[in-house]
Amino acid sequence: MTVRHLKTFIAVCEAGGITKAASALYVAQPAVSQTISEIEKYYNVILFDRIGNRLVLTDSGKRLLAKAKETVASFDDFEQLARESETNTDLHIGASLTIGRLFVPQMVAAIQRELPQIRLSIIIQQTSVIEGLLMNGSLDFAFVEGSIRSNHLITQAVFQDRLTAVSSCQFAVSKEITLQKLTTYPLLLREPGSASRDLLNAVLSVNNLAVTPMIESASNQALIACAVAGNGIAVLPHNLVKECVEQGKLKTVTITDCDLNRDYLLAYHKNKRFYSLQERALTICKERFENVTIPLNEDPQKNAAPQIRDLSGQHSI
Repeated sequence: MTVRHLKTFIAVCEAGGITKAASALYVAQPAVSQTISEIEKYYNVILFDRIGNRLVLTDSGKRLLAKAKETVASFDDFEQLARESETNTDLHIGASLTIGRLFVPQMVAAIQRELPQIRLSIIIQQTSVIEGLLMNGSLDFAFVEGSIRSNHLITQAVFQDRLTAVSSCQFAVSKEITLQKLTTYPLLLREPGSASRDLLNAVLSVNNLAVTPMIESASNQALIACAVAGNGIAVLPHNLVKECVEQGKLKTVTITDCDLNRDYLLAYHKNKRFYSLQERALTICKERFENVTIPLNEDPQKNAAPQIRDLSGQHSI
């Protein structure tokens, strides 16, 4: 049995006969008669008594008519909700902490401006947490620093950044040092599990080195403040410290014998299917990265990176 059977049954009841129901449904009269017959045979029930030229609902028919109307109404509600999903879409985006600080504000502004019908939800957390939320379906897509471990997630590099070592201008350290020399200074580092710390630890491990930071924090801003205060050397994303470097609050400390470049990744589950509005929102988010250029291999004190702007030309951060 299908919804068409139920709608035909309801039409016959409301029209008071096969002929009028067929006219209302824009189908041939034999098709309506056949549909009613199929219902009665399938359920072994009598819906109508044929009295003269009239159809009279049986008691069973009256009970089934009420239920048929409920069922059709529920189906209509389902159809309406399904269609509304294409025009009023929920979107759940994840971002790791640095990306949350640098790019999420302009992502949100652009989506709200171009796709105001989307109901937006953003989670900013460590990359490992974001990966778990992608795996259990809580997020539609995410932008993260660092590596994604699960082979169930599709990743795409959308931007490249680097970690930069910085200290206060008064802190006693040479402008250029080796990685081994870096480990002898008091270090101000992100917590284990963060993308920044994982990258630094990986580089240290390859060089048979390890560190115990003097200050460890989940807050980039707290570490920047400690570096400005002269507490030690912070190793943080270049984009987060470049403003303080340009303002003369911090100086860069070049590590001469290692590469601290890293990719920012778009990640989503390989089985994820996107509504057209979600696909457009994803494109909008990716454009936030595509319109930024950072000189990865130059001294930021000599060549300041351009300010990040959204497509409207307004300052985003």
